[in-house]
Amino acid sequence: MNQPKSAENEVKLIILCENCSQKLRIPKRKKKLRVTCPNCRHEFNYKRYLFGFSSNNKKSLLVGLVGSLIGFFLVEIVNFNRALASSTNPLVATMITIGAFGICFGTVLGGAEGFFRKNKTRLYYGLKTGAILGLISGIISGFFAQLIYNFILSTFTIPSDPSLTVVMFARTVGWCILGLLLGAAYGIKENTLGDLKFGLIGGAIGGFIGGLFFDPLSIAIQLGGGTVGRLVAFSILGMTISVSINYFREVAIRRNKPEMYQEITRKLPPNPRLLLPDSSTKHNRHY
Repeated sequence: MNQPKSAENEVKLIILCENCSQKLRIPKRKKKLRVTCPNCRHEFNYKRYLFGFSSNNKKSLLVGLVGSLIGFFLVEIVNFNRALASSTNPLVATMITIGAFGICFGTVLGGAEGFFRKNKTRLYYGLKTGAILGLISGIISGFFAQLIYNFILSTFTIPSDPSLTVVMFARTVGWCILGLLLGAAYGIKENTLGDLKFGLIGGAIGGFIGGLFFDPLSIAIQLGGGTVGRLVAFSILGMTISVSINYFREVAIRRNKPEMYQEITRKLPPNPRLLLPDSSTKHNRHY
């Protein structure tokens, strides 16, 4: 049966299945749509928002929130022992603090895909890879953040009590590096050149945004001696990093970027995207 002309001429939108990442072509409408993936038979609701964001991003928001909350509580435990903090070199203390956050966030970010797909192999692989690379990311970013912070203090001979601008700048640079390295860790775990590239970009942007608002939020919300402010700031940091990485990844797949289908190395497990029926990037599934 022939479709009505209005349906034939309707603008289509390429989205990704929230379960298996298969590309799907659906009508571009403002209202919520119920979509069934022909590859994995997963059913989900889809609604498009401004700037290309959609209801699919709710998972990345949840991943970022959970990862940042776990990281926040570990950081608070690490910093709770004031005697240890006061006797530790500031450079080492910063590396330990951001390293603690990095290992928690990296673990959650790495294991999220396997968890949502109920794939134990991908889950364990993601948790292990995310934890190792997240720890490395945190230590490296903490090292550079403290070095930059010390450099600014020594260069501009700022008093021992630095201004908020200086603290914000150093913090933003550090979180930006953290986001960039966490994005790289995600790309390595996903094992495609595209995920590595856009993980770096998305992670750096997310870390920059989160770092920029970290100190103002921590200062503005003084409930619980500033603990609530730090909790909100860490949550925003984690969500911006996770959402940014996911956003750039989805855009690249929808635009058929060839690097999204190029393996980094055969020594790591292949990306499930390469095993989809439509892995050539030249054909799209329809719904």
